Amino acid sequence: MEICKRAYVLTPAGRASARARAARRANLEKARAAAKEIIYRPTPRRQAASRANLEKALAARRRPEGNARARLNALKHGLFARLVPESVPRLDEDPDEFAAHQRRFAQIFAPEDEMEQKVVRRLAETTWRRLRLHRAQARWEADRLREFFADAPAAARLTPEETERRAYALADVFTDFQPFFTAASRLEAQVERVLRQLLHARSGGAIKFKVFAPRRESLFDDLEEWPVEELIERMRKL
Repeated sequence: MEICKRAYVLTPAGRASARARAARRANLEKARAAAKEIIYRPTPRRQAASRANLEKALAARRRPEGNARARLNALKHGLFARLVPESVPRLDEDPDEFAAHQRRFAQIFAPEDEMEQKVVRRLAETTWRRLRLHRAQARWEADRLREFFADAPAAARLTPEETERRAYALADVFTDFQPFFTAASRLEAQVERVLRQLLHARSGGAIKFKVFAPRRESLFDDLEEWPVEELIERMRKL
């Protein structure tokens, strides 16, 4: 692959000259135009580097602290983080506020033994993750907005039709709540599951707790007796 050869010249201020920048752009364009089998060919040097990186990654994952960090590598919004205390600083949340949040739940539900302490702690962590939902929605909207900017670059002049298309695309950024409601339903089910576990333990199974998740199998029972408004409301909760 032929590469454009130009002198790398610096300006008095220490910045690359226009000629040097043009040469680098030309080289980059030629590199991008090369066939993939050339760009990604498995040379001995690349294979040795890959093996070395893999060995380092495996060694790090074998250590307990490395395995815990690996679980947090893909942490984005923390809605379903398994290690909630560890995720708090990673998301720039206040550790003191999280600790106070846990103490409040212990005060409200007064766990009586070690098992109940674990359940109440899990309840506090689950509700903390639920509190992250609106921040996650803001992040989802910001991501969609960046995609909107990328798909509709700046233009000197727009036709009315193109303006309309962009208007609808922008409106769609802020009216897509499907990820929000899907996550909300899942988190509410988790909160209910922990509460049910606590009540089952304290009542010996006598209390049947169900709030967030309606019985799916009963949705269409006696359908004709339901008012339309109630039917719509029940379907929204699914």
